[in-house]
Amino acid sequence: MIFGIYRRIIVAVILAFALILLIGPLQAGAAELFNIQFQPSLSSPAYSGAAKIGSAGDSWNHLTNGNATDVLLSNSSGATTTTSVSLTGNGLFSSVNGFSTTPESALMSSYLFAKGSNTITFSNLPSHSYDLYIYTQGAGDGGGRQLVVTVNGQSQTAVKMDPSASTFITGQNYLHFSGQIDPNNQGVLSITYSAIGTSGGGVLGASEADINGIQLSSHAPEPSTYVLMAIGGLLVALQLKKYSCA
Repeated sequence: MIFGIYRRIIVAVILAFALILLIGPLQAGAAELFNIQFQPSLSSPAYSGAAKIGSAGDSWNHLTNGNATDVLLSNSSGATTTTSVSLTGNGLFSSVNGFSTTPESALMSSYLFAKGSNTITFSNLPSHSYDLYIYTQGAGDGGGRQLVVTVNGQSQTAVKMDPSASTFITGQNYLHFSGQIDPNNQGVLSITYSAIGTSGGGVLGASEADINGIQLSSHAPEPSTYVLMAIGGLLVALQLKKYSCA
C-alpha cells in the first residue's frame, strides 16, 4: 500500500517535470547546415542565402576545382568545422539558364560537370540524421540531361532537364535524400553521380552530369525526444517494480 502511494507520487513528479520541459522554452536539437556552390572561378558570382532550405544571409562554401580532396567546410553561419568534402569531376562551368533573373542566379548558373561515374564524399560528420539536397539545373543548352545520384545505396534519377525552369522543382532540378549517418563509418556520407546516356546520344549533352550545388543538413533528435524516452523507461521500471513487490 505504501509503495503504491510512493509510486503514484513519483509518476506524478516525472510527468509534471516532463510537461515543464515540453511546454517551456526548449532548444531545438543540434543542427548544422553545409552549403556548397560550384564556382568556375572566384571572380564568378558567389551565392549566399537560402535555397530549398536555409535562411537569408547563410554562408556558402565556394568550390572552384572539379577535383578536390579533404576540403574543410564552413557551416551556414560561416564557422569553420572539422567536416570535409572530397570530389571528382571533369570541371566547372557557367552558363545562363532559367534562373538568370532570379535571386538564385549565382547558384544555379554555375555547376560541376562530369562524364562517367564520379563521387562526392563528406567526412567527419556527426552521427545524426541528415537531409541532402542536390541541385541540377545545368546549362541553358543542356536540355534533356538527366542526373543519376546514389547516396548510401539509395538512388534517384532526375527527370529530363528543362533549362528554362526558373523555380525549384523536386525531382527535376533538385533531388532530396534523407537518412542516418552511420556511427560505425567514421561520419562518412558517400555520393556517386553520373548521367543517363552515352556520348553522341540523340539529345544534346545527354551524357553529361551537372550539379549546381549541394545543401547538407545534419541534425540530432529534439531534446523532447530524449525526455519522452526517459519517461517511458522510468514508467516501465516502476511497473516492473510493482509486479516484483506483488
